[in-house]
Amino acid sequence: MALLSVDPANKHDVNVVREKFWGIVEKFTGCFLFLDKGYISGELEEEFRQFGVVYTPVKRENQISDLEEKKFYKYLSDFRRRIETLFSKLDAFLLNPNRSVSLRGLAVKILGAILAMNLDRLYNFTGGGN
Repeated sequence: MALLSVDPANKHDVNVVREKFWGIVEKFTGCFLFLDKGYISGELEEEFRQFGVVYTPVKRENQISDLEEKKFYKYLSDFRRRIETLFSKLDAFLLNPNRSVSLRGLAVKILGAILAMNLDRLYNFTGGGN
């Protein structure tokens, strides 16, 4: 389940979260929210915790105190980079015109793109890529 929001660029990230607070709590109770550095707010973290949402903005480098935390944020950063790469690849696929005669043909093209992305991930995971 996802919450998608498109807001003007002149709004601060924390203010957008405050405006959408109840929608986030309703959809993500019992979940972890991993957010960018722009969402750091101790006050918001406490408010979300009261409603069962673990609000975890990525800390800035000078806020990380020990080696375990550093390893966790390195892992989180790598994980986010993988997700963003996959979204970029999907976006590139969807931007290219796909001419399908039938719904089945479109489904085959989409499944082919997903398979290609997964093979690319496997190739990189096994050390074949960079």
